[in-house]
Amino acid sequence: MEKKTHVACANIIAIGLVKPNNISSLLITCGFASLGGLLPDVDLKDSTTDRLFDRLMASLITVIAMNFFLKYFLDIDIYEKIKELNIIFNYLISVFIFIIMGYLGSKFSHRSFTHSILGCFVYTLILSYGFNNNILIPFLCGYISHIILDLLNKKGVALFYPSKYRFCLNLCESNGKTNKLLFIIFSFINILLLILISTEIIWQIKKIVYNL
Repeated sequence: MEKKTHVACANIIAIGLVKPNNISSLLITCGFASLGGLLPDVDLKDSTTDRLFDRLMASLITVIAMNFFLKYFLDIDIYEKIKELNIIFNYLISVFIFIIMGYLGSKFSHRSFTHSILGCFVYTLILSYGFNNNILIPFLCGYISHIILDLLNKKGVALFYPSKYRFCLNLCESNGKTNKLLFIIFSFINILLLILISTEIIWQIKKIVYNL
């Protein structure tokens, strides 16, 4: 399926499960659901996530190089200073490892490791080191929905990687009419959900203002 269809589906499931009740929660839910919905296609050359993780990896290497420079030439150890802040340290370690694994994921053949149960487990485990369920649940919703949608088309998914056997339901093309129809349906449902959530948020704001 196309990336817009994956993102639309991911957000429906994540919003339905998390039920965000404020703007920040909605943005976090949609953001990480979208990340989960797009990440498996990091193994697709020149995809949005492939280019993203190439840039993130380059940035990470730059940061590490700067830390070595500051440590050995100016005797400033940023790593040790951050390590003293346990919460931030765990968060950064999780992000750094996630970037590295995302970059490595781009080196696998399409619909192999990153489209498998193993891949889903590995990436979720990495995030769990620094993030809580507010992040993990939307991410998982996106990741799992991506794999399920890709099972519908004809190319097949190495669901039990490292086994090379590929599963598919052979129901549609990844960018055919079914994909376009699903995107329209998912978009319509998303609009309805956003209207419902917006109504609830507006009502809460009015209640807060009224009680001032």
